[in-house]
Amino acid sequence: MFGLNWVGFSPALARDTIQHDKSDNNVLAPIQDPSYAKWSRLAFHEAGKVYTLLDYKYIGKSNVAPGVVQQQFRFWVKKNGAEFPLIVSIRYDPVTEKVFTILMEQENRGTLQIL
Repeated sequence: MFGLNWVGFSPALARDTIQHDKSDNNVLAPIQDPSYAKWSRLAFHEAGKVYTLLDYKYIGKSNVAPGVVQQQFRFWVKKNGAEFPLIVSIRYDPVTEKVFTILMEQENRGTLQIL
């Protein structure tokens, strides 16, 4: 259906990209993972244990308390024949990167936000 590309090309999942040098020749160059790549992989892993993943979108990062950062992802998932949006929230210590909680909750269609 969506093919896990809701937000277009995802550098977080790519290893290399084609860039152009000064003489306009194609050069294969590694690209850096975005800052949320580690958390994205964790969210995929955890949500994939319970749901069939159809697509995803990175929502963002926020400081929720002193020493607690949250990364959020919206997945489009399927379970028991029903498709619905799922919010995965990962809270962790920004210094040690120790995970405190991983919360998965179905997003109600009436409260969907346009991002």
